[in-house]
Amino acid sequence: MAEVAVAEEPEYKRDMEAFYRMAKYPLVASSDCTADMKTEAMDVCISACERHPVDLEKCTQMIKDGLDKRFGGPWHVVVGKAFAFQVTYECKHFLHLFVGGTTGVLVWKL
Repeated sequence: MAEVAVAEEPEYKRDMEAFYRMAKYPLVASSDCTADMKTEAMDVCISACERHPVDLEKCTQMIKDGLDKRFGGPWHVVVGKAFAFQVTYECKHFLHLFVGGTTGVLVWKL
């Protein structure tokens, strides 16, 4: 009987699976806000990104509305896969995080 060769899964696929398992949790890149504010803002950002994973404009609007309602406005929000930034913000009102591993969220208040 002939033996059938079984191809091993490529290494990059195993790496991506490990990355996506790790990326289920939000990663805070930088923050200048109180612990309570950071927790609440992260909850708003995570729920918006989970609700609108493809439509980033709706995601951005949901985050802005949630932060304006909870902490008073005006909050500014950027959501995307690749962006750079340099912003001026009100002290203790800045958060930059990654949700789902690849979606960057930047929120700040002027």
